[in-house]
Amino acid sequence: MCVKLVNRIILGLLMLLPGLVKLFVAKPSGVTAMLDGFGFPIPMFFAWVLMLSEIVFGIAILANWKLKYTTWPPMIILLIAILVTLPWGDGKAFLMSIPTIMLHLVAITGFWLLGSKEMTYSKK
Repeated sequence: MCVKLVNRIILGLLMLLPGLVKLFVAKPSGVTAMLDGFGFPIPMFFAWVLMLSEIVFGIAILANWKLKYTTWPPMIILLIAILVTLPWGDGKAFLMSIPTIMLHLVAITGFWLLGSKEMTYSKK
């Protein structure tokens, strides 16, 4: 039980803290510029969707609220983050980004496990 609690707290903070940083430090205009640089359509809209999603789902995960559903948006956010930040066409830069890609994939699998019914721990 303790392992699942620690995992839930860390994964909840993994969403909540970057969302708060985007909102209060980078500001919506900074997030909009970042998304515009990645070529997102209607970047102002998606900036707000991203910031609010990270904050709301981070809080929901910390509160242990409907994890079966609240773990999916963070997985999608992290998968999109991998795809838009890949250095397409640059072999050396791609190799340098492998650790970041792997950390995103570890977080995605953590959310997946947290939301799955299979993540149970037997008492021995």
